[in-house]
Amino acid sequence: MAMESAHKLKGGPINFETFKWHQALAGNPDRRLYVLHAHVYFPYSTEDEKIKARKFRASVQSRFAGTVGMKISDISPEAVAPHPMPQFEVAFTRYCLQDITPWLIFNRPDDYSILIHPFTSDVVADHDASAMWLGKNLGADLTPLIDLQQKIADQVQRGADEASLLWPFVYAEINSQSSLM
Repeated sequence: MAMESAHKLKGGPINFETFKWHQALAGNPDRRLYVLHAHVYFPYSTEDEKIKARKFRASVQSRFAGTVGMKISDISPEAVAPHPMPQFEVAFTRYCLQDITPWLIFNRPDDYSILIHPFTSDVVADHDASAMWLGKNLGADLTPLIDLQQKIADQVQRGADEASLLWPFVYAEINSQSSLM
């Protein structure tokens, strides 16, 4: 599939076909920069803050509806480590980076912070040294990520596929397709 046709594809969230296409296009079997995350942090105590957060999430979803290689999570209404505030997450392939990043830069509400990072087996560095912030740097509690990183390393050492551990939503598509056959 040619690069030009990728932008014309419609299909919703990241799926296995998209994963295989991006991997082949990258020509990079280690897949280190296949998926990135943008964590959108916001205040979420008052009803007005909740409405604002839901509207911003909806605007992200509307703007990128049908974008192949992107998945938007539900709102997490409370801070859950390593995340310091309520947030929602946008997972996207590196081929979406050039579209999502400028949009977030110019549309982020002033009181929101956004952490953009790669999602690799080095989850500690991903959320720290390899991360970039839009807005205020809120930091992250890296403690739970140290354990996660060790679990991933142990499973990969035992032969597990790193991609299936890191990007289960890609593999969920495989399971849903195989159950229909």
